[in-house]
Amino acid sequence: MTNFFKLGLAVCFFILAGCSAPVSTMSPDSEDGGAREAAVVANSFADIPIAADDAIDVEKSLLINSGDYWLGRAVLRSSLDSNGAFEYYQSNMAQYGWISITSVQSKVSVLSFEKASRVATVQIDGAGMRGSYIMITVSPREAIR
Repeated sequence: MTNFFKLGLAVCFFILAGCSAPVSTMSPDSEDGGAREAAVVANSFADIPIAADDAIDVEKSLLINSGDYWLGRAVLRSSLDSNGAFEYYQSNMAQYGWISITSVQSKVSVLSFEKASRVATVQIDGAGMRGSYIMITVSPREAIR
């Protein structure tokens, strides 16, 4: 019964978090609202590397909290091919304080990292000649028993 209660509590947390305010409250009709909104969104995922030409898909991303303690999912459209994106995250996550746990490079590559009480999983799916799709999921690490 205790596990059922924990599961119910976790589901309620994510439902309430999904109802929270959007990442950006910038007015889209302002002159450079798009540029400011992109900066606000990028700063929300402050402790992960995002390549200069990558675009965050705000509709598919989920942000709980922001800055260095965010949880959720960042979905990126990258101009890097899947091999380039794999190398980029493998070499740049450490600069943001993430420690590599494991990685598998394949058609859909997966890299796992940890930092303090959080775990990050980077999933890279090739998009042919158009680059790659990258999904970075950050969640709390379970307590070691």
